[in-house]
Amino acid sequence: MSKLVITYVCENRHDVETVIIDLKRRGKVEEEDIWKMMTRGCRCTKCGCKPFTYRTRYKD
Repeated sequence: MSKLVITYVCENRHDVETVIIDLKRRGKVEEEDIWKMMTRGCRCTKCGCKPFTYRTRYKD
């Protein structure tokens, strides 16, 4: 599991943005760092929502 995939999701469950992090280069990722990776002022293009959550998964 060398990559961490973070998908930001709006409150209506639309995928908004995806970030892939190479864990071999970066190392451990804290929750505070995850929120900093999202584009500033980002809104859902489908419904216009601003509140987000995120999902993480690991990838080889």
